[in-house]
Amino acid sequence: MSKIEIRRQHALSPEEREAALSELSVYLTGMGASVSRDAEGLAFRGKGYEGVLRLGPGELSGVMSLGLLARPFRRQLEDAINTEISKRLGRL
Repeated sequence: MSKIEIRRQHALSPEEREAALSELSVYLTGMGASVSRDAEGLAFRGKGYEGVLRLGPGELSGVMSLGLLARPFRRQLEDAINTEISKRLGRL
């Protein structure tokens, strides 16, 4: 499987982290993924991809594995993920 890895520093408060995780959960669900949440992250699975995202104090990290059918769209998926995360971290 091909992987997309993300790591970013942030200065979000606990309330802002909670809001960002909620927004990302809604976004992923809207993209057809099933999403499960815990206190600091998301696990998600869609058709041809799956991943985890952790949004702890000071750092966001995540990894997304792409199945065979999603691999040709790796660049577009990576760009879309980075755009959505940037919106949530306030760095557009």
